[in-house]
Amino acid sequence: MNRRVTQQDIADQLGMDKSTVSLALRDNPAITPATRKRVHAMAEKLGYRPDPALAALARQRWAGHETGSGAVLAYLIDSRMKNASQHLDFLPAARHRAEARGYQLRVFDLAEHPSVKAFSRILYHRGIRGLLVPQFAHTAGPGILELPVDNLTIVCLELGWVPMPFHIVAPDDFEATRRAWHEAIKRGYDRIGGAVLFHTPPAVNDASRYGSAASIQLEQFTVRQRVPLLTSGPKDRDRFVRWLERYEPKVVIGFVSTLQDWIRSTGRRVPEDVAFVSLGVSVAKTPEVSGILRQLDSIGTVGVDALIAAMRENEWGVPTLQRKLLIEPVWHEGSTLPRRIEA
Repeated sequence: MNRRVTQQDIADQLGMDKSTVSLALRDNPAITPATRKRVHAMAEKLGYRPDPALAALARQRWAGHETGSGAVLAYLIDSRMKNASQHLDFLPAARHRAEARGYQLRVFDLAEHPSVKAFSRILYHRGIRGLLVPQFAHTAGPGILELPVDNLTIVCLELGWVPMPFHIVAPDDFEATRRAWHEAIKRGYDRIGGAVLFHTPPAVNDASRYGSAASIQLEQFTVRQRVPLLTSGPKDRDRFVRWLERYEPKVVIGFVSTLQDWIRSTGRRVPEDVAFVSLGVSVAKTPEVSGILRQLDSIGTVGVDALIAAMRENEWGVPTLQRKLLIEPVWHEGSTLPRRIEA
């Protein structure tokens, strides 16, 4: 039987040290692209295949080494952005999970550094490789997309305004919107108003909410039963009120809880006159609202796990194939969507 080709065999063929071959096979940026290419080519020529058992043992050893030394993960925010208050939403759960896995999680504010390149150098010199990035808005000047990432492993938390090329952990907005509509239908509502709203410039998940709502309308209602979807801006109260008064929906489904305040401002009662469903319920702020929970803890926890997994698989920079981990929607009962009773 032919014996297994080892990394030492590759090293002997190329006249290299075994440690160089090991790093090159993991695409470590410390090894030049030319050397990595030579090593991969020789590995393919010799028929090298990693031993799964040895790889698992190596990961365990490195994990023990990292946790024992208090390895650090970075959590990036940018206080210049209009959604800066939301950047820390995932931090408590993410920090708890990181500590449970043996890592420290430190917050870095991009606004405190003269440039994204300067920030990248700080991470490099501190030996920080893993970076969590919450949803970022558009900002003037250099932003996250200008960050040198060849020496970093990055996972993004939730979808924001800026399309990211890195792995992402986010709520399943399409399925969440369908769940909200199905709950309203199940409780006897037929004139359902979808206030999906669109940002300017568009947010990454605007289209998911719109597409999901439009598909439910096609599946469940005749043309006459459909209430046109509202796609005005999330702060355009006047257009919302005009839409509400023109079409008189029996229930409004929207992703911001302030819509119920707009409904009440017209003299209508919630839920007696118009029921309301939110696609992003915060129990801490609006426990009375019925709808889909913002699963901040799940996103933060899964984000840390995804980051550590990517680091152990030696995924550097922009991945060749982006992965999106979608969190299943969870319903919060509240009191703004009672079962409809016909007079």
